[in-house]
Amino acid sequence: MDKNLIKKVAVVLVVIVALGYLGNMYILKPKRDRIAALDKEIKAATLKIEKAREALKKAKALAREIAELEKKLDVMKAVLPTKEEIPGLIREVSKLGYYNRINYALFKPGREVVKADQGYAVLSINLEFKAFYPQLVSLLNGVSKMERLVKPVSLNVTYASKNRKAVPKNPQLKVKCTLETYRYIPLKEGKGKKGGKK
Repeated sequence: MDKNLIKKVAVVLVVIVALGYLGNMYILKPKRDRIAALDKEIKAATLKIEKAREALKKAKALAREIAELEKKLDVMKAVLPTKEEIPGLIREVSKLGYYNRINYALFKPGREVVKADQGYAVLSINLEFKAFYPQLVSLLNGVSKMERLVKPVSLNVTYASKNRKAVPKNPQLKVKCTLETYRYIPLKEGKGKKGGKK
């Protein structure tokens, strides 16, 4: 073979390899690096989108839960007395005793205790009286059917007569009872109060 031809072929091969190397280093490598950077950006953006979708789902679920809780609160507010209704409510409990022919030995409404951080106030009514079983049942039944929520939280019933050997069929009972009612307080109204007595 001709030496000049071999030299020319070798020079052409070196030039092709050099061009390939230079093309790879200065043209293809920056493009590959840019593609890798774009790939990372796409993955990061996809992750952010997924997190945003998850947050949106949670926000929608939370909004539904808030709406349901607001409905429940409206139902509860409908059965809780307002501040103006409390005196009438106390009178109504007193009248229940009168209608059931019960003479209260003690009828003591307590002071309203505000639990502002929980959104309500509690008013207790302490009762002591003697009654026969049907009267007691009728009184408690009347309390349970009141328009506003009043519930017995403690009930202590004993025989009025200390002679247990001669207990009649319908004995008179000695009753100590505590009733409670609750008043809704919007959290903003109760701000600054620490659940003390009002």
